[in-house]
Amino acid sequence: MKELTKRQEDALARHKKKNTHTRKHMEEMKRLMLKGKTFTEAHNMTMKKVGK
Repeated sequence: MKELTKRQEDALARHKKKNTHTRKHMEEMKRLMLKGKTFTEAHNMTMKKVGK
């Protein structure tokens, strides 16, 4: 995948607005989603690897 779909971008934006995650968390999630992971898969993997 070269870019995120509109739905994925919206989901990440809502996730970021809650201010409960670090910049590193958000970047890792975006990276995983660009590789084809779903939002939930990316979030769970990021929480294990990076944390909040």
